[in-house]
Amino acid sequence: MKVNEYQQKDIFEDRIDFYYRIKTKEVNEILDFLRKNNQRLVGKINDKQIMFSLNDVYYFESVDKKTFAYLDNDVVRIDVRLQDLENAYFELGFIRVSKSTILNIYKINSLKPEINMRVMALLDNGERIQINRSYKAKFNLFLNTMNKGGFQNETGK
Repeated sequence: MKVNEYQQKDIFEDRIDFYYRIKTKEVNEILDFLRKNNQRLVGKINDKQIMFSLNDVYYFESVDKKTFAYLDNDVVRIDVRLQDLENAYFELGFIRVSKSTILNIYKINSLKPEINMRVMALLDNGERIQINRSYKAKFNLFLNTMNKGGFQNETGK
């Protein structure tokens, strides 16, 4: 893939124009990264409010009716319901894998089948997240869709 970079001081806003012949897995990953990089979330760590990028999130989890974003070395409490997170970020690589967990597929290092039709996802940071069997079919469909170029490719966007 050829990359050109230009500096233009008289423009009002930075921009990226991305041209591709076919929406491959690599193209989709780059576009998803760029879209997620623009997404900022606000949360709290020990009563201190912080902002963080959606790209930094490994997974979201709901515990005792509280929602947490798990980053590489931090756990951030956020005031957003899991359902709202799933609706907002589904097409950016976040998929529900259990009743209480939404996983960022771009943070998965490997997948390992487990007994009882479950799958274990090993994340880049060494954590293990179980994909429950009732979510496995949707998860596999999601991976296949992303592998074929993503949702924009299917809808013609």
